[in-house]
Amino acid sequence: ADTENYRSSIDNVFAAGDMRRGQSLVVWAIREGRQAARSIDQFLMGQTDLPM
Repeated sequence: ADTENYRSSIDNVFAAGDMRRGQSLVVWAIREGRQAARSIDQFLMGQTDLPM
């Protein structure tokens, strides 16, 4: 998945956390989950109000 917007090479599929980088620290997975949620919200709604 792209490191900026968490999109995979498959249309409309996003990946974050262990699915993107493999097994890692839970704090990294939480951070990536939040960033992925922001990216997905931007993709679906055209904008996002979610915090960075």
